[in-house]
Formats: sequence, structure tokens, C-alpha cells
Amino acid sequence: MVYFLGTMIDTGSIFSAFGRGFLLALEYWWVWLPVFLARTAYTQWLDYQKEKYLSSMKWTILEIIPPPEILYSSPKAAESFFGWLHSSYGGGIKWKDQMFGGKIPDWFSLEIVSNGGETHFYIRCTEGQRNSVEAALFSQYPQAEIRPVEDYTKLVPAEFDPANYDVAGNDFVCTQPPAYPIKSWQEFEDAGGKDEYARLDPLAPLLEIMSALQPGEHLWLQYVIRPTGGDWVKDGQKVVDKMVGREEKPAEPPFLARALSIPVSFLQFIFSILGLYTPAEEKKKEDKPFNLGALTPADKLVLEQIQMKLAKLAFKSTIRAVYIARKEVFNGARTASVTGMMKQLFANNLNTFKPGNGTGDKGKLAWMFPNGKGFMAAEKTLEKKKGMYSAYMKRAFSPPTGNPKDFPLILTTEELATLWHMPALNVKAPLLPRVQAKKGQPPSMLPTR
Repeated sequence: MVYFLGTMIDTGSIFSAFGRGFLLALEYWWVWLPVFLARTAYTQWLDYQKEKYLSSMKWTILEIIPPPEILYSSPKAAESFFGWLHSSYGGGIKWKDQMFGGKIPDWFSLEIVSNGGETHFYIRCTEGQRNSVEAALFSQYPQAEIRPVEDYTKLVPAEFDPANYDVAGNDFVCTQPPAYPIKSWQEFEDAGGKDEYARLDPLAPLLEIMSALQPGEHLWLQYVIRPTGGDWVKDGQKVVDKMVGREEKPAEPPFLARALSIPVSFLQFIFSILGLYTPAEEKKKEDKPFNLGALTPADKLVLEQIQMKLAKLAFKSTIRAVYIARKEVFNGARTASVTGMMKQLFANNLNTFKPGNGTGDKGKLAWMFPNGKGFMAAEKTLEKKKGMYSAYMKRAFSPPTGNPKDFPLILTTEELATLWHMPALNVKAPLLPRVQAKKGQPPSMLPTR
């Protein structure tokens, strides 16, 4: 016998109950063991098929050299390009293709890269998507040059080499639910004016800092995107309903509850005929009209921005920035330049980005240690650096941070165009290559012999 919170508990009966339960499970092993083994085998089979499918995928990396002059809004052209990329979404993967082929939805990686100060724009896609991607890019940037290149990540070791290199980086997360938009490129253009040369470009500060890198330094920014359907819109609509004071619709009960409700309703009907049951009168809920006049002008603007975002095509996204350099030239402050670019998109009542999973050096129980780093901080830091390094090389989607205050990235075509587009002529980064000569197609009637 033991006492817990003033209550006497018979420990002998508790252990006896556990023992009986264990013996009962052993006796009826033939019921649960096949189910457990079947579920395990199914999971292993799906993982095997997925790995087989991934290993069979053939990738290509396209470098996009910006044209010498962009006479129209470059982000607007990029928004049209991202709209085309969304066409690869086919409504989800069928069960048969997933079960027997391991197929997963296609994804793309858009990257802004600086190696020793020389800046490049890349798109990584499958071989099957290459021609379509090139056509979509040429339709928006007809004077750009697009060419397949070797993977630039081969400039550094395939696996992190802590003896000669150091790395710093972050995966970015959102500070608000995905329904809240970020500050878009249109606000930058409105701030700069109608003159093409006076327009502001959110990429300009980043490209300037990338051009200032020294030999042996590598600063890479990666957007891994996958088209998504309208599932996220349902959660976004809940945000709208909450803002306008509209009552949230109750969730649909699970299948088992719906199945059990049928015989229960039938019995209630029989008992009501026999006079043994009287159904309670249901009170009809009157829909309360919401009053938009009660919202402040700032709230109305936020509501409008959210509804505009919910109406656009969207991508599940990962934003990852890494800085890799030899130890003798390593400067950990370089990654702050990417964070600084993200800060341009900050608005108190809208969404913005913040570092999520990164290469920080704090271990467990850091608050208990005088140095503020925690237990086994060096080992934890090395583990994080290896994980960040590997995730970039694989162009992998970010895992959840585990913090309920962090939100995943759902970015629309407009938001992606703000973050990745061809820089306009007003961006004067010195080591940003541009096409040096205009190219054209040969005449259709040109003789071939």
C-alpha cells in the first residue's frame, strides 16, 4: 500500500492487473501479431518503393543568366512563371502509383548562389521537366540565357568536413499561420515609383552582399517548392471566419461515429413510435450577421490581404540558407545578410520569416550553464551542421521544428516571385553576370543544304 495525494493505492492490485493484461496479450497473440506485422511490412514496402523511385529520378540544373535589360516588372514575370510551375500539380498521387511505384509529387529547387563573390541563379528540375521549364522561362524572359550546368555543390566535399570547413545556416519558418501573406513585390514597386529605374528590388541588398564574398566563401540560398492543392485554404478560411466573427462550422465526425449513429437513430425512431422516447427539440442557431464596420482600417487591410492570398495558387516550400567556407576565411556573420533580406518583408500585422532549424550551438539545459551553451553543446552543434549541410545537398524539405509557435511555409506565386526573380537593371551587383549579346532564331525558310 502507498499513499498518493492523500489516497491509499493498492500497488499489489495494480501489478496484478498489468500481469493479467500481459498474459491475456500473450494468449491472444494470433489476433494482434498478424496486424502488427502486416502494418510493419506495409510501411517498409512503401519506404522501399519510395527509395527506388527517388534513385531512378534524373535531375538537371539549369543556370539562368539575366538579360542585359528588363523593360518590365521582373517579379510580375516571375509570378507568371511560378503559375506555370504549378501546372505540374495533378491533384495528388493515386494509391496504386504510390503503392507499386513509390511515386511522390514533383518538386523544384530555385537557388541563388554566390561562390567567391560570383552570383548565379539556378533551377533544379527533373529531366522530364527541363524543356517545359526552359519554355516557361523564355516566355517571360526572352533575352535570358538558359543552359544546363554541373552541380555547383561539387565545389565543396559531398559530406561535411569539419577539419577543413565550417558551415552556418538556417531553415526559415513563418511567424503567423500560412493564411497571412508576406510583404510582396508590389509594395516595393509602389514605393519606388512608376519609373523602371526608380523601382526598388527586394533582392538588391542580398546580391550586393553576395558579390562581396572572398575566394573560398560560398553563400547559398535555396527555395524547395512543391505545388499544393486547396487543403491549406480550409485552414485559412478559419482565420477569416474568426476575424469577422463568423461561427466555425463543426468538424465532420469520423466514419465510425457516423456508422454507429445509423442504428442509434433507428432505435430512437422505434422507441418514439412506442411512446418510450421523446426527442429533444433542437434549438435553431441563427446566423449572426458580422459587422465589418467593427474592424479597424488596419484589420480590414489584413483581411483583404488574407483573402487575396487564399485566391492564389500556392506551393509547400522550404527556404534554406547556408554559408560554407574554409576555416581560415570563415565569417559566420554572412548568414545575417539573408536574414536581413527577409526583414525587408516584415510587417507587424502580416507574416514574416524567422530562423527555424539551424546550426545554433545551444545544447540541452543551456540555462543551467554559466557559458549559456548547455550540455554537450559542441557535439550538438556538429550534429546540426552535418544535418544542415546534408539537407542542402539533397534539396530536402525541412522537417517540423517541434515548436508550436512556428508555422510551415505555404507561399503563393506572388510571394515566391518576391523572393526569386531576375534582377532588374537598377540592381548593380558587380559580379552578377548578364547576357552580353542579344540572340535570335534563324529564319524559318533558311536552306539546310
